[in-house]
Amino acid sequence: MKKVLRLKALAVAALIAFTFANNADAQVLPDDNEFVYVAMDLQGVLDLTLSTDPNVEFSFNSIPDYENGIIKPNVTELRVESTVPWDLYVQAETTNWAQLQSFSTAGTSTVPSTLLEVRVIDGAGSSALSAFTPLTDTRLDIVGTVAAGDGIASGSFLTTPSSHFFRVDYRIVPTLTAQYQAGYYGLNVIYTLAEDL
Repeated sequence: MKKVLRLKALAVAALIAFTFANNADAQVLPDDNEFVYVAMDLQGVLDLTLSTDPNVEFSFNSIPDYENGIIKPNVTELRVESTVPWDLYVQAETTNWAQLQSFSTAGTSTVPSTLLEVRVIDGAGSSALSAFTPLTDTRLDIVGTVAAGDGIASGSFLTTPSSHFFRVDYRIVPTLTAQYQAGYYGLNVIYTLAEDL
């Protein structure tokens, strides 16, 4: 039995010696590495789309129109797509309407931008600006403010229409007391989509 154990021990020792000898004689295979540097530039995307006619016209040709005003509901639709949180603002480009054509010399041709009022409803039917609000050349917050962290998260009107889709109503009430000069007037309204910083 001792001989069998010795033979087994010798066989194991020979196997270990053979393994080490083969490893010592083994050649290292050459290898070659090339490296490619991959860069990624993630730009913040803010896309505001006006999906309706950019021209809105009001025609005042009766006393009730002047006294009661005219409302144009849902004439402007805004769609937002973004990769960053955002805020949305509106303002008039100037403090007064531009008189493009005069029909009379009576009255004043200085018509303030505040004559145009806006109301904004989001895709969920909630009021972003619940009451008609006069426009000035100072921004009016629809979503968010100048403070950080109060905007809307990134997304698209296709996937989150409740917070990325807006309908705008316009109202003008000239009244008879202002005595504006008869004519054709124009005013640019600016909607601004900005990153919520």
